[in-house]
Amino acid sequence: MSTLLVVLALVPLLGVVAATAALLAAQVRTERTSRQALEAVVVTGQVSAARSALAREVFLTSARTRLDDAAQRQRLGPAVVLALGSALPEDDLVGARRRTDTALAAVDAGSAAGRAAAGVAADLVPLRTAVDVTRSWSAVAPGFGSLTSQLATAERLAVDDALAGGVGADVAGALLELRTATEAVALGSDEALEVLDGLVTADGAVAGRAARDAWASTAPLEVLEESPSRAVRERSAALLAASTGLRADAVAATRAAGGTPDRRLAPRLSALVEGLDDRSAGLTGLAATTSARAGALTRAETSSAHRDVVALGAGALLLCLLTGAAVLRTSVALGRPLQDLAAAAQQVGRGELLAVDVTGPREVRTVAEGLAATVASLRRLQEQARAVVAGELGSPVLAAPLPGPLGAVVHASVTELVQAMVDRDRLREDLTHRATHDSLTELPNRARAMELLDRALARSRRDGGVVGLLFVDLDRFKQVNDTAGHAAGDAVLRAVAARMREHLPAGGTACRLGGDEFLVVVEDAGDAQLLELAEALVDAVSAPVGFAGAEVAVGASVGVARTAGGTAGREELLAEADAAAYQAKQQGRGAGGGPAAPGGRGRVGFYDDDLRRRLTGARDLEEALARALRERELVLHYQAVVGLDPGGTTDAVTGYEALVRWQRPGHGLVPPSEFVPAAERSSLVCGLGRHVLLEATRQLARWSAGGGAAARRTVAVNVSGRHLVSHHLLQDVRDALEGSGLEPHRLVVEITETVLVDHALAHERLTALRALGVRVAIDDFGTGFTSIAQLRRLPADVLKVDRSLAAADDPASAELVRLVVGAARTFDLAVVAEGVETPAQLDALRAASCDAVQGYLLHRPCPPGAEAPEVEAGGAAVREPAPEGTARDVGAPPGASSGTAPRAPRPRPAPPE
Repeated sequence: MSTLLVVLALVPLLGVVAATAALLAAQVRTERTSRQALEAVVVTGQVSAARSALAREVFLTSARTRLDDAAQRQRLGPAVVLALGSALPEDDLVGARRRTDTALAAVDAGSAAGRAAAGVAADLVPLRTAVDVTRSWSAVAPGFGSLTSQLATAERLAVDDALAGGVGADVAGALLELRTATEAVALGSDEALEVLDGLVTADGAVAGRAARDAWASTAPLEVLEESPSRAVRERSAALLAASTGLRADAVAATRAAGGTPDRRLAPRLSALVEGLDDRSAGLTGLAATTSARAGALTRAETSSAHRDVVALGAGALLLCLLTGAAVLRTSVALGRPLQDLAAAAQQVGRGELLAVDVTGPREVRTVAEGLAATVASLRRLQEQARAVVAGELGSPVLAAPLPGPLGAVVHASVTELVQAMVDRDRLREDLTHRATHDSLTELPNRARAMELLDRALARSRRDGGVVGLLFVDLDRFKQVNDTAGHAAGDAVLRAVAARMREHLPAGGTACRLGGDEFLVVVEDAGDAQLLELAEALVDAVSAPVGFAGAEVAVGASVGVARTAGGTAGREELLAEADAAAYQAKQQGRGAGGGPAAPGGRGRVGFYDDDLRRRLTGARDLEEALARALRERELVLHYQAVVGLDPGGTTDAVTGYEALVRWQRPGHGLVPPSEFVPAAERSSLVCGLGRHVLLEATRQLARWSAGGGAAARRTVAVNVSGRHLVSHHLLQDVRDALEGSGLEPHRLVVEITETVLVDHALAHERLTALRALGVRVAIDDFGTGFTSIAQLRRLPADVLKVDRSLAAADDPASAELVRLVVGAARTFDLAVVAEGVETPAQLDALRAASCDAVQGYLLHRPCPPGAEAPEVEAGGAAVREPAPEGTARDVGAPPGASSGTAPRAPRPRPAPPE
């Protein structure tokens, strides 16, 4: 019986032990989670060190390889090359590679990050070999970028593993700071490479990037300025301050590098490169600081969890010993109540939290009361666990403390867990919002817009509904940025976003694709509703926006496309809306193809069958034109330019204008008005201009070979705006002059007046052309926005008066021509009048002291043929005027202007072969 009583007395003890073991197991799991987080932090630090070493190797490889390139060295000059070389870190590329290999090998091989590091180490070998053999950075740049991205992914996954274990709030914050710091290191490395690229190649792209409000790496640094750690805050502030100076230096240095390098540029470039290297080292140090802080906090949390496990285990052991002694002492006196209590304890031990009856002797009642209190505590703990599992983090159950010291410890653990989950959810929501929304306008960004459009199209395919897409392209936004500043541009974008939200129908979504482009997705709306919404958006966007006590305004061109029943995919629908917006913008342009006048109303374009046919025809024409360039189907006609003698006795041909024609198989001779606009819309216009430059200079050289007057004449070639601002133009002109042997002053490059308004680089390119010795003519003068007061600043030698002025018979137009001629004389510019068709027009131009004329009265455009037409004395061999109804030879880009195009042109002799 004694043995039986002892056994029965041990039943409640076993229940207490089971409950305590459950708590102890939970605490052990907490300790294990902390240790796993610590291991993840260590791996993260190892991967971060490897990525920093690789970024340094990439920087050195890019710099050394580019500086070894003979063309770059010749362009930059010995002083600049020496300055850049000396500014690079003293350690050579071999040392950088060795440090990269060491850092990659140090990553824990048993982790996923270690396996990724091993793969990167293996992939580095062929890339290094390729650099050493080819000495070309462009061939290996994508490969190095891919390896850096792999390490960045491994680094991010290691941090996510640490966060996923449910660490404390301080550790989670330190881990997020570590992620932010590594992001700053990656962005800083990219920026250093981009600035180096701008310094070496001087293509201007980096200068534009560096001129923005901030580098991308400054955003993580601004976040880290709010860190609880003083060391992290101080490092971040120092790096932000350094970034400000470097950004200004980068702009100045890259712009200076784009010109003719000289010795004065060398110290500026050297200081900039040294600053970039110091900044990269500072970013690496910042990542190391955040990694050390995260490791220290994680180790502290692990130690705390371990102490809690030891304390709980010791307490449980002591409780078992005391309970065992009490059972042995009272087992003889226990009877039925003890057996009942033992049975209850057994049920509690099995996890059944039932009510415990407090009966029997005082000792038994005391034990029963303790068991009942334990059951009550476990029930409360069970309710709290259920609330946590259900995600009811605001439940009052979680706020109720458990009794006793152990209850306090458990309650503190629950509170920490709940807070960590709240912080995690808040952080996840914030990161999700940032990843899917534009930071300036708070509209969904491009990635989110594509997701929303895919979902709408999926619903359309399922339900047979309609999806409408509005592509909104702002007009004159660049003008606002250029004149009022980027802050005004940001204010306009925010105002546009707010106005678009106000006009959205139910279920509609407005998104910002980037820059000045927006997208609106609407479901189940008819054509009339879509057009009404588009016009409402145009009106709303066009309203002025107040900024800094003034008002700025933009317009909008809106393209509308729709699909029903999922008949079109996302890319097809986007292309249709974009094409409709482009069509609307073209229709909204002002006279002469220029931009719409300020304050002008935007346009709405709807993608329909007619637009689809026109776009298909345009694509076919572009393909045929590309083939024509390859097959040399394009030919040149020439129209003579006649110099005027005030007395009318010694008029003579002074040059020719080259006009491009297309001898298209199956179509005959195609005028430029039918194919030049297609070339302008594509990249073909530069190839077309290159072809005309080469052919025109060679033809003039052939005519000049016989000597005489032909050896002094010039040839004029029209150049489009796109060709003018491209970086190919100057080389194309050099190639044409060198290939033909023609003197530079005998080549005249003509541009339309509107190009000076539409293209910011026009003045710079024209100045460079004149520096080569080439003459510059402003074509169609009088039809654009150039005032006479601006003539003194124009980089030009010749003004070509548009035929609308030269051919006008009213006295006001004649007076205007005299005014232009007088102003041109003041600024030492020659004047050529176009489109002369009648003797009266010729006499009026001679009376106005015009230098030269061209037109159908004197010579028609014709292909190279026999002898050049000469002008007879005493009135330029006056021809009969062109027939009524003649049309302008349109298509200003390469060789498409000048003269008139009669319905039935009569043959004229061509310039001499």
